[in-house]
Amino acid sequence: MKKSFRIKHPYIAAILIALLCTFMTALGSAVPQIIGLDIDMQLVVTTFFLIISVSIGLIIIKKTNIKFFNYGFRMNEKNSYRKVWYYIPLILIEIIPIAFVGFSSNITSMQYITLLFFTIAIGFNEEIYFRGIVFNFLLVKSRKIAIILSSVIFGILHLANAFNGKNLVYLVLQVFFAFLVGIVLAEIVSVTKSLWLVIIWHASHDYIANITGDNLDSKALIALVLQVIILLIYSICIWKSSIDEKLVEDK
Repeated sequence: MKKSFRIKHPYIAAILIALLCTFMTALGSAVPQIIGLDIDMQLVVTTFFLIISVSIGLIIIKKTNIKFFNYGFRMNEKNSYRKVWYYIPLILIEIIPIAFVGFSSNITSMQYITLLFFTIAIGFNEEIYFRGIVFNFLLVKSRKIAIILSSVIFGILHLANAFNGKNLVYLVLQVFFAFLVGIVLAEIVSVTKSLWLVIIWHASHDYIANITGDNLDSKALIALVLQVIILLIYSICIWKSSIDEKLVEDK
């Protein structure tokens, strides 16, 4: 990215964009529940709302008059492929819940399919907004601020899960996990200049999280703690590379 999009109030704009993403997701989740749809149709309707949200995000990008390429819609820069070890912890994080919790017995064959489309929509939606638009808006201040603040906003907005009745310990861990995910994914985007890897990982993570169930037992808590520890170490290891703007030459 040769030049970041210049905006008069980047902090306010970033927060408003993040709230828009969260609102569309919450709306897509609330509407089918209010009208009393079954779980399968809830997923379909929520996915539809997420697609609308993605479309709005793409329109916002277009309105900035900056090419989609510069928002991360490109393949990884060739020099970043030597950093492939970056991706190994992401894979390990997804193995943990499968090993500790296993697959849910309550998922039907149809739900495996609908969940796939649902989580792909989530991956596109949240990455376009948080690691795409919000990150680029904050980049006018500095790369460090863009990484940290976009992640703080991402983590805080996951407090919406409090309305799902989750216990306090799990909620705190989940918010911290979301913050660390935000840091790591923003760092990877900073290095690779590409959103594609983080979209794929985000969709995969949410898919695995859904098919391994949502029981908040001791095994689930241990799995989440291990994921948080790995992400914390991971984010520290790639911090310097991610804020070094000379690591990958901007196009």
